[in-house]
Amino acid sequence: MKLRHAKLIDFTGELGQFKQYSGFIPEVVTELRNKEKAEVAIIVDRAYCQGLGENVPYLVSDHLNLTGDNPLVGPNNPVGERFPVVNNIYLGAADTMDQEETWAIGNPLGKFATGVAAGLKAGVVPGGEEIKFLRELGVSLYCYNLVPAMLVAAHAGLKVIGIALPQGESLSKDVLACLLR
Repeated sequence: MKLRHAKLIDFTGELGQFKQYSGFIPEVVTELRNKEKAEVAIIVDRAYCQGLGENVPYLVSDHLNLTGDNPLVGPNNPVGERFPVVNNIYLGAADTMDQEETWAIGNPLGKFATGVAAGLKAGVVPGGEEIKFLRELGVSLYCYNLVPAMLVAAHAGLKVIGIALPQGESLSKDVLACLLR
């Protein structure tokens, strides 16, 4: 998969090479719908893992949209189909580099934990019973911006590399080099 022209979206405020957004706002929708040469959107969001998974960076493999909303409500934008298929929308580590390159240098994304993200409405912090329910659903973390951004990316025909970073975690130089090549 070609990452050279990927859309680089950062909701953590820590990745200077990415476009920084304070939350899922209309400018994010505009950026994702402006496809140019992009095939992929790399979306980095803050992860909250308390009571769910390990407090480590995650490569998101799937999600549950529990926001109670969908950014595709309203008139359809001609960038894509009304109801995009989101099955297999997330790229895994093996999808990000060709095999020869991976064998030669190793793929730093392959060292990330993979997990299911629950997309929650901004500001919602689940309590004990909600955390238990999320665990039963197989959720590893929750976040606020990744899921709605992924839905818009899918609508625009983009694949997604979803990275969820807990507070205090950052992307290593190796990971950034892999994503920015």
